[in-house]
Amino acid sequence: MTSPTTRARGLRAALVGVSAAAGTTGAHAAASGSFPHGAALMAALLVCATAGAAAAGIRLHNRHAQRLGLIAALGAAQLLGHLTLAMTGGHHGSPGLDMSPSMLAAHAAAAVVLGVAIGAVEHLYLVCSSVLRWLRLFATRTPRPAPKRIRRHTNNVVAQSLLWHTGLGMRAPPMGERATA
Repeated sequence: MTSPTTRARGLRAALVGVSAAAGTTGAHAAASGSFPHGAALMAALLVCATAGAAAAGIRLHNRHAQRLGLIAALGAAQLLGHLTLAMTGGHHGSPGLDMSPSMLAAHAAAAVVLGVAIGAVEHLYLVCSSVLRWLRLFATRTPRPAPKRIRRHTNNVVAQSLLWHTGLGMRAPPMGERATA
């Protein structure tokens, strides 16, 4: 059975992977005018998914430190995605890194905005999960206890067989004695 914290980490991993992949491929599609395709796209998506899975392992107890960890994970995922696209030929321009200051600023801003948003989503998921668990205690219908059975003792008034009760019932004297008397 999984806990809400474990499910929140899975949500964080999925959001980091998807947003890093969307940011990396979207930025390169905007810069080069064409969307990466083929092996370059698959490699970039694999790197971003791996970075998302690694982000699920971030277990910092301070929310501020966790938010910084998410921003760093998103920045690293975008950087690795950029390197992957550069190495596999899906990169615009020269085969090197070729990161302009504006592209670096756009990746950094995306990492900060998405890191804050993902941290807020994870926190809100935990809060909503806790509220729903408490509401479930009051909203579920509890079965009422079964009413107590009232036992009534009845006196059955029916003709009962005389054979069952020896010595009771009407009994006449023997025939011989009745004649002499």
